[in-house]
Amino acid sequence: MKWISPIVVLALGAAAILLPPPAEPQPDAVPGTVSPPLAICPTEEGGTRSSELDVVSTAAGSGRISIFSGGGSVGSTTFETGASGSVAVPVGGIAAVGEAAGLVEFPVSESAAASITRGNGLLSAELCSRIPDRQVVVGGGTTTEDRIFQINLMNPYSAGAVVDITAFSESGRESADTLRSIVVPARSSVMVDVGSLLPGRESLNLVVDVTAGSVVTSASLEANGDQATWRAAAPQEIWYAPLPVYAGSRELVIASATPSDVAFQVDVFGPNGLEEAALEGTVAAGGQEIVDLGSLSPAAIAVRVVATAPVGVFARLSGEGGIALATALDSSAAEWLMPGAGSSRTAGRLVLVNVGVEPAQVTVTELRDDSRSRVVELPPNAVVEVTLDEVPSHGVAVIADSQVIPMWVGQSANAIALSGGHPIQPEQ
Repeated sequence: MKWISPIVVLALGAAAILLPPPAEPQPDAVPGTVSPPLAICPTEEGGTRSSELDVVSTAAGSGRISIFSGGGSVGSTTFETGASGSVAVPVGGIAAVGEAAGLVEFPVSESAAASITRGNGLLSAELCSRIPDRQVVVGGGTTTEDRIFQINLMNPYSAGAVVDITAFSESGRESADTLRSIVVPARSSVMVDVGSLLPGRESLNLVVDVTAGSVVTSASLEANGDQATWRAAAPQEIWYAPLPVYAGSRELVIASATPSDVAFQVDVFGPNGLEEAALEGTVAAGGQEIVDLGSLSPAAIAVRVVATAPVGVFARLSGEGGIALATALDSSAAEWLMPGAGSSRTAGRLVLVNVGVEPAQVTVTELRDDSRSRVVELPPNAVVEVTLDEVPSHGVAVIADSQVIPMWVGQSANAIALSGGHPIQPEQ
């Protein structure tokens, strides 16, 4: 499709008009076929923590944001897109109900949203999910020491749902009856504290099967004062993950949902171009494999994971600078929406990888009142890290003349966030 000037969906919490009573969220049709297009986002509001929803779109129009909890919408606002090209929507201006979920109804399908949560010493970001899947995996969990590992089961639909969770740790498959037949009522979210059920596990992979209804799954991990949030992944055979320069550890988490071992190879894009099969390994049935990328290069890199059976892949950063996890990306594209990139109060960077064999010219537009564009030249199979402006933005549009893959990172004093973007595929 041809790119329309990037316009961001505007729903200013400070000017939010709560409907009396709030309108119910709309997605009651078969998941993936509802109209208007939507996204489902984890939110947290209360104490020292506050979430905002950053929403970007390729066309002007109207939409709605609803916060749902306890069987209905507890706050809702309609919006019109603004001329600025970017906006942050404070959840506290819509409804302050602790840990919940938000439903964003977009004006057009080429739209994306991210949930950004801040607090004392913490920062997290997560690309909101567009379509619920019947089976997903959540890799990267741990419940050792003071770590808090939770999953948020979000159901914005008018019918209840039932979920089975199978947990695998370093000891193999866990016996946890309380993770079976979890009921997620309509228009509600259910928080599962994995640490209270399976304490002291060094490595946890969760396989989430939706046996009735529809659910979107999100995960969160708190460690050393910071918080990471990330989407569950529908298993695929090929994944991409750009990774920024970082003083701590950079790792891949490769998680399986299959009953047999899965072989994989990791191709690396870096300063020397593409190195195929730089790393190889096997994921045990239902388990997860942690791949340390620290020895490859201190520069920004990107990896492609190719597996013999569907797996989930997650990028993980950890160290004194905080902790972040992001679900890898399962496709390349010439156009991307990156909600949350360059958001206020964070030092933003964009990592771009050219997966093609020809040079790529990439236009990066930081979306704000005075949106600024720049052109980045990407050699074949190369990775470039772009520092975003200190002037806050609430999203970035990426337009290239060939296939690229982006990831953005936000960083404060002792916290870090990592998130991917939404690809815009050409019309068939």
